[in-house]
Amino acid sequence: MKHKPFIILFMILSTILLSGCWDRAELQDIDIVGAIGIDDGGDNLENRYRVTVQIINEGQIASAAGQGGKGEVAPVTAYSATGSTVAEALRKIAPKSPQELFFPHVQLMVIGEELARKKGIQDLFDWIERDSQFRTLFPILIVRNNTAKTLLQITTPLEDVPSAKIVSGLETTKKIWGEYASTRADQVIQQLGRGGANLTGIELSGDPKKGNSLQNVQQISPKTDMEIRGLAIFKKGKLKKWLDEDSARGATWINNELKKTIVDLDCKKKKKGIAVDVMRSKTKIKAEIKNNKPVIQITVRTEGHISEVHCPIDLAKHESIEQLEKQLRKEIKSEVVMAVKDAKEQKSDIFRFSEYINRKNPKVWKKIAKKWDDEIFPETEVNINVQAFIRRSGLRTKPYIK
Repeated sequence: MKHKPFIILFMILSTILLSGCWDRAELQDIDIVGAIGIDDGGDNLENRYRVTVQIINEGQIASAAGQGGKGEVAPVTAYSATGSTVAEALRKIAPKSPQELFFPHVQLMVIGEELARKKGIQDLFDWIERDSQFRTLFPILIVRNNTAKTLLQITTPLEDVPSAKIVSGLETTKKIWGEYASTRADQVIQQLGRGGANLTGIELSGDPKKGNSLQNVQQISPKTDMEIRGLAIFKKGKLKKWLDEDSARGATWINNELKKTIVDLDCKKKKKGIAVDVMRSKTKIKAEIKNNKPVIQITVRTEGHISEVHCPIDLAKHESIEQLEKQLRKEIKSEVVMAVKDAKEQKSDIFRFSEYINRKNPKVWKKIAKKWDDEIFPETEVNINVQAFIRRSGLRTKPYIK
């Protein structure tokens, strides 16, 4: 019992020292940044980058939700500044904002196409990894034919916060259509470290000036909108080419990122008269060494069902299903071939074939590593094997079209 007073004193001190949040930040004392945009600031080194932050007006969003609709004040505000580094530009934005900028809730980063092509994105992410405020789990998009600043000034329907709308649209596109993947900041950093990278694009439609107004969301059909579109191929940090539609989906097949999609097949004399709903897909990549040269083997296994028919075909016959499966294999293979061809033309290994070669035979990889991107990768043999199965025809086997 002699030590009882000391135990009581220790418990009291622990209660005082361990309670509370020493680094707490009250909501009224911070400005939450929902999205960051980076553009080319010009040739002047002092204005190398133009950085835009989209700040969430939490009070306006809360009041609009309570009123059951949108308020008269914009739900977000955008501020911009230039600097020789991204960190400097962000510091310059601080005096324009009434409160301290708060970055842990950043949902999105967008990069202007001019910057991606002209100067590249190789050096853009060092500040993210160094600053403890940032989490590298947000997606990064390239703004096609426009600037990040313009994109972050567009009001969007259905979602009060534009960055939230973009992220939701990106996830839905990945889940339902499968053409474009969501690439996080940490994944981009890893890709750039390997030399080749691929990032999804976003494009504005309509008049950007009209989009920078609440009237844009007060109409049934907005004058300005944005769409997830295109896959950007990078080499050594610079944008080289856009992949669209089939070739973009081919890259998604190879990277094993495709969840669901629709593949249209021909039916007798009707072009693209049958829709196959792909429900499952898995891709395996293997590397082999033949005659001291690497050979890549790509195997795609896909399952789906018939979702729509626009021609007279009897799906109760096994022969009909076999013909469609054969056609489905051919279509998937052609998309994969297109993606490989485009990557080889740009000499950018966006599929990480080099990693498979290194794991298969480190000695061979060590000999060819320096010449891989520019000399060996464009000439590497890539064999593609597609296994496609149609499991169901839906509730009808014979269409009502005679």
